[in-house]
Amino acid sequence: MPSSRPSPADSAGRQPEAPVADEARRPPDSTGPDRKRPDRTAPDSTGPGRPRLNPRLNPRLNRDDWIGGAIELLAERGVNAVRIEPLARRLGVTKGSFYWHFRDRAALLAAILARWEERQTDLLVRIAGHAGATPAERLRLLLEMTVGAHADREFRNAEIAIRNWSRNDPAATVAVRSVDARRSVYIENFFIALGFSEAAARTRAGLFQGLLLGEALLVRDESDEDRTARVGRSLNLLAGRHRSEG
Repeated sequence: MPSSRPSPADSAGRQPEAPVADEARRPPDSTGPDRKRPDRTAPDSTGPGRPRLNPRLNPRLNRDDWIGGAIELLAERGVNAVRIEPLARRLGVTKGSFYWHFRDRAALLAAILARWEERQTDLLVRIAGHAGATPAERLRLLLEMTVGAHADREFRNAEIAIRNWSRNDPAATVAVRSVDARRSVYIENFFIALGFSEAAARTRAGLFQGLLLGEALLVRDESDEDRTARVGRSLNLLAGRHRSEG
């Protein structure tokens, strides 16, 4: 017997919707053919050829890490290359990390100069503190720890870059003059202790400084030990002449 209950079309004036299959209600599969899988080998949005930034491989860097990376850039490409964004890429972090430690690029450059001055002063203090070392031995130590096998590698390669920088930057000029003046006083005193007059010691200190800077510029295919021995022979020429000379 037909039901007397009105159909949905009778009560609402609309035809009932056709049943929707369960498959049609299911959201599209995120790995289905209509959706591409993410390309995990695609280059990062930082640009072609640039490495992905991976904070897990680079935990939060400290201030010294930033300064060290900046010194490497300085040695390789000069002060104009020391900029926040390329330095952050080199260190594998976002540049926002930089501002935890420095106000701006100028603050980073000032920190480089401060570290260089500090290292050079510490070097002289360590050499002067070698109890029992003769003046000649202290001069030789200064050679070895500046351009020889025991040199501070971080700054041995950056010395010339810092001096080039000082030609156009007042702060760098002040730092270089300060280091040179302090170094000259120590070297003069070593030559005076060897028996030279003040005038002769001052002349030899200038020649010794030129030797250090010249070695920083020279590119030779030799070991650090061979370099130290060769530079030591130059020192013998400066320190081994008759003491009454000059």
